[in-house]
Amino acid sequence: MPNRSTSLTRRGWSLLGAALGLLVAGRLLGTDELITLGLAALGLIGGCVVFTRTRTLPIRVVRAVHPDRVAVGAEARVDLEVHATQRTPQVTFTDAFDGGRRAARFLLPALDRGQSARAAYRVPTDRRGRFGIGPAHVGIADPFGLTLRTVELPGGADVIVRPRVHDLRGVVPAPGHRRAATSPRARVPVPTSVHDEFLALREYDVGDDLRRIHWRSTARVGELMVRDDESAWQPHTILVLDNRVGAHTAESYEAAIVAVASLALRLGRAGRAIEVVTTAGRRLGAGGGDSLRVDTLLDELALLTPDSDPTVHARVRRLRPPVRRGLLVLVTGAPPDLPVLTGLAGPDAPVVLIGCGAAGPPAPGAYLQVVDGRPGAFVASWNTASLHRRAPRSRGGA
Repeated sequence: MPNRSTSLTRRGWSLLGAALGLLVAGRLLGTDELITLGLAALGLIGGCVVFTRTRTLPIRVVRAVHPDRVAVGAEARVDLEVHATQRTPQVTFTDAFDGGRRAARFLLPALDRGQSARAAYRVPTDRRGRFGIGPAHVGIADPFGLTLRTVELPGGADVIVRPRVHDLRGVVPAPGHRRAATSPRARVPVPTSVHDEFLALREYDVGDDLRRIHWRSTARVGELMVRDDESAWQPHTILVLDNRVGAHTAESYEAAIVAVASLALRLGRAGRAIEVVTTAGRRLGAGGGDSLRVDTLLDELALLTPDSDPTVHARVRRLRPPVRRGLLVLVTGAPPDLPVLTGLAGPDAPVVLIGCGAAGPPAPGAYLQVVDGRPGAFVASWNTASLHRRAPRSRGGA
């Protein structure tokens, strides 16, 4: 059990100063009584130092964090249980948080052998990141409060504060979104050659091209079956976080992290195939195969810091092929080289730009949809943009 050296408290330093003053006064005045009082005070301080240095602290600490992963602004609690293997004096208990930048302090009463004491405190969750809890420090003082020895108890825990996730209502359509919403059970796998895009059969949906009806399967199943090729099999959404240092301020970067987390969860609930990448090419939330692991993504976003790479052009060239058949969502602080990113927009490759900078997002284009990602405006702007994109389709369908 590591410990620190014994130190004097404020009361102890005051008594030490008074003892030295008595010795000096007694020497100058030739008064033995003052010298005796000074020596007695020094002896008391020395005895207290011996007392605190020889005291043992036979206690064991059990720490539990509930929950160990929490969103910014949510509540998290640390439960402490202190067990005494022998009789212990009254001590001060300090549990460090975030490397000692903050701490929770308690007064632990004297415990008999076999007794235990419980305490709890809330963890500050005002910013994202991984925060260490512990080790705990116990201060042992003498009965007069003149000296203090701090003992460090081993053990600790971690809590991950994830970015806040907003409840988004709408989903921006992507090429093939209507077909992807079809139940997977309606798709019938069909063997196909390497050079053929024909992958599977699915039930007919209103608005499908009649030339794609597979009549042989329709006669066998008894319902209209439509051929499904690779481009219509699953809409692919690429969510790009502009993670460059020069593209953000501190406020816009946190807003971008919140936007990426909220969009990934919303698009995932809508059945989209999502890939989350940064402008440096790092893939976030990667699980087995091409699936997105939401828990992994939120943990990585909690610890993510900006990249020092100032360029984005190489990564944009790598994103071009898959974006032609899906949706590109770009979350950025609206840097000067924004046209390089928005130039990917096309008839079959819509681009949604979420600008989190102080200046706000730029003007939308023909195939470019703009969402205000600044704090306080993101949710309403996203829901409004999704509603406007769905309105023309509803009128066309009618």
